[in-house]
Amino acid sequence: MTIETLTRAQLASELGSTDLEGNASARAIAQFMRDAMSRWGLCPKRALLKHAREQLRAGDVPTDSVPQVLERLVALGECMEVAIGHESYIAPAEPRWVASGGGLAVMLGPVDVPPEIPRLGTQEPTDVAVRVQVASEEQAAMLEACGARQISLAEWLHPLGYLRHVSRRSGDAIRGDRFTLAAFWEHLTAAVTEDGLQVDLDAEIRFAVGAPGGFFGRYSAATLEGRWRDSASDGVWCAYRRGYGDAHWLPTLVSVDGNDRRTFDLFDDDEWRWALLARSRAIGPEEVVQHSGDEVQVTWPLPQQLRAALDIVGVPSGRWQWRMTPDAPDLWALLN
Repeated sequence: MTIETLTRAQLASELGSTDLEGNASARAIAQFMRDAMSRWGLCPKRALLKHAREQLRAGDVPTDSVPQVLERLVALGECMEVAIGHESYIAPAEPRWVASGGGLAVMLGPVDVPPEIPRLGTQEPTDVAVRVQVASEEQAAMLEACGARQISLAEWLHPLGYLRHVSRRSGDAIRGDRFTLAAFWEHLTAAVTEDGLQVDLDAEIRFAVGAPGGFFGRYSAATLEGRWRDSASDGVWCAYRRGYGDAHWLPTLVSVDGNDRRTFDLFDDDEWRWALLARSRAIGPEEVVQHSGDEVQVTWPLPQQLRAALDIVGVPSGRWQWRMTPDAPDLWALLN
């Protein structure tokens, strides 16, 4: 009998740690962390990240994307980050599943899926969701018996992500049914009026003022590109302003009134993305979602929650692009 030793590259391929191009597979990283959470339950975040990195290092695979994959699992609702003392822990979420159209569903939380329920076979390496076929009431009952309840995409979405920013700023709990995206924009413009700080005309600011639907571009590019401009007409605009270094840009709102410019810095990039969507809903023009066959592509950077929602109802197939079934839940209608 001949025994052959696996190379590190062969081991990585066997474990599914790399995609077809040899890059770290987000799908494999997610599964490494799922397996650990199933065994450990509540665990230190650092231990979970270390475990995933060690699995990749065994195959000589770069580990840079491990934290981002964990962020995607948290955004999907498979687990949550909690603070205990002075340390961050990861806790598995309640087992649930969401129908994604075409008789398919996405599993959330630790669930031992019965063998009678088929898993989706061929999947993109960037797709971290666990997808199964739930095409009958019997299969739904099997998942219920495993402790996984069905929820709708509308249930999964609430509370919508922008509400936490309103609650943080106001110090009060906010009812989502009384605070729409348009109301969120009104809340932000009021904050600019009340708390905005005047800035000089020579302050370096990039305004997102180009027409929706085209190339979005990067606010931090060496030269202006896509929808970014260095000036804007009167009004309140979503923008980034240069901070303390060449690579440091602050998400902000800018009120322009002739030569008077006032800025109000937002909490993070995620709030900025909600603000951009809210502005389009409140005063237009609306951000553009492009449809081509079973492909859906957005043309602006999504808040983390909305990207996760699209990761549930569709399979990632490119940058800002997903493949969906015709009867997939309509995310955009749920934001009205």
